Amino acid sequence: MERLLRLARGLPPYPALVTGASGRIGQRLVEVLLAAGVSVHAMSRRGDIDVPVGMRLYVADLARDQGVEAAVGGVATVFHLASHAPRAADLHPENNPQHQTVTVTGTWNLLNLASAADVDSLVFASSTRVLDGSKTLYAQCKAEAERLVLAKSGSMKTTVLRLPPVYGFAREGSIAQMLAAVDAGRMPPLPDFGDKRSLVHVDDVVQGLLLAALSPASGGKAYTVTDLQQYSTRQIYELICRALDREPSSRTVPPWLLGLGAGAGSLLEAVTGRKMPLNREKLNSLRRSAYFDAQDMVRDLAFSPLYTLEQALPEIVRQYTRA
Repeated sequence: MERLLRLARGLPPYPALVTGASGRIGQRLVEVLLAAGVSVHAMSRRGDIDVPVGMRLYVADLARDQGVEAAVGGVATVFHLASHAPRAADLHPENNPQHQTVTVTGTWNLLNLASAADVDSLVFASSTRVLDGSKTLYAQCKAEAERLVLAKSGSMKTTVLRLPPVYGFAREGSIAQMLAAVDAGRMPPLPDFGDKRSLVHVDDVVQGLLLAALSPASGGKAYTVTDLQQYSTRQIYELICRALDREPSSRTVPPWLLGLGAGAGSLLEAVTGRKMPLNREKLNSLRRSAYFDAQDMVRDLAFSPLYTLEQALPEIVRQYTRA
């Protein structure tokens, strides 16, 4: 935490705007900024979030350009985290049309208003989905928003930060979902798919955002932020088992049986319209590689991860147990 506070105290002595402030990353960023004494303009579509001392809440709609101008006023730094959050029951969350509305139109509106307000620096939280060959609307919209952000680098310093799956939460995100499934006995002992994947702790996302905002070298560039580790789905499963004081099963479900279950799940979703625990899309995401090089962050911005998944899991489990 101390490193994050030192970085936050280096920001210009003006308010910082955080879009998507009610999201899980936004909440942590706001917490760090306030603890460092930085005034925060927190933008959210929700008006029911807590407003601590030092924070001003702006209920705004980026896509409709409502309430955004007031939030940008007097701001030196913008952390653009807002993104469409699909409902849990959405069968195809990465192809929801709202990604176009929020991510592309909303980013365009914000960039124009931030430029007109003489904002010094804007950091956009994108996704490694733009790098893994995904053809989903989510990935396409993130890629288009990246192009818009980097094209504005002439009028203010703009930086893109691409995030892999983020851990550090007890109830949200893919790691938390796997933790709950293992704890409830709903996660089969997965085989080794030979996959390689990247992850990042939420505090290292905050570190990356602050470094990108502070460094003159980051202007007009896109970076990937990870914990610099290489994981496999099987390894993540084993780490979670051990964090729960359980020995991972040495017996694994045969890949052909997982494929059969995934096919049945997809069929049931098509028939019932209800989301299933396993389908072809989820199985494909478990076994495909999604590993990304983050050495540019280390070289250009002196990024140094605060956590690995193994180090963070005990605290995640404690939070999970309390919740």
